[in-house]
Amino acid sequence: MSRLRQKAHFECPACGSSQLEPPHLISTYCRSCGEYYEVRTAESPKPVRFRFFSSAGEMADVFCHRCGKSHPVARHASNTLCPWCNAAIELGDMEIVSATSRPVDIRGKLLVGAAGCLSSSWIICGSARIEGCIIGVLKSEGEIRLATRRACACQITAQSIFVEKNARTGFAHPIKTGHLEVRGHLSGVIHCRGIVHVRRGGRLEAEVYARSVRVEKGGALLGTCHVDGSQPDEAVKRNSQPPGDRVFTGQLLQAC
Repeated sequence: MSRLRQKAHFECPACGSSQLEPPHLISTYCRSCGEYYEVRTAESPKPVRFRFFSSAGEMADVFCHRCGKSHPVARHASNTLCPWCNAAIELGDMEIVSATSRPVDIRGKLLVGAAGCLSSSWIICGSARIEGCIIGVLKSEGEIRLATRRACACQITAQSIFVEKNARTGFAHPIKTGHLEVRGHLSGVIHCRGIVHVRRGGRLEAEVYARSVRVEKGGALLGTCHVDGSQPDEAVKRNSQPPGDRVFTGQLLQAC
């Protein structure tokens, strides 16, 4: 029977606390003060003292959506574990090219290809492009671009959502965003904190809750709109719109 390799002592450069870790450790969190630091090994197999990353340019904060806390991670890292809830977070991109059912927690770009179908109640990403089908709950820290021609049973939350020209899609659950731009066809229930903008050639069939709605000439909005008319600068923005646009500011609107 082979003997297990013994662990080595490593000292935290922030608080000086010592802890046992595998001898070829790359990085860890101090169990005493919670600081993250990374190993710099020498030519010999014996590990040397860690180098603590104190420069803000070498670190980036990663927000954990499970526990709601942030922690610093080296910018060149490919993944991390949340020190508060032990959730695994991938920092790179991910592409889905077939039917897949799994939780996703990444901070890069999520691409669901035309033949892909992602099903999960836990999908977190930095940004996303959806060409196939998505089922479950999707939350993006940035933008989502919809280029799919399939209906999706998905609840979406994002900073901004763009429906591309060739998209023909509908969502069974509400879409929540800060900005929505429609160039293709979209149907569903929209909750928008900012502006819903239907471009020329775009078609939106939805019940819309938004701060303001703009439909360009050649675009179509079919449904009802609940527009917040209490914005102090709304009158200024309404008067500054180009003649070809229509900004709906009523409490309830039957669209063209």
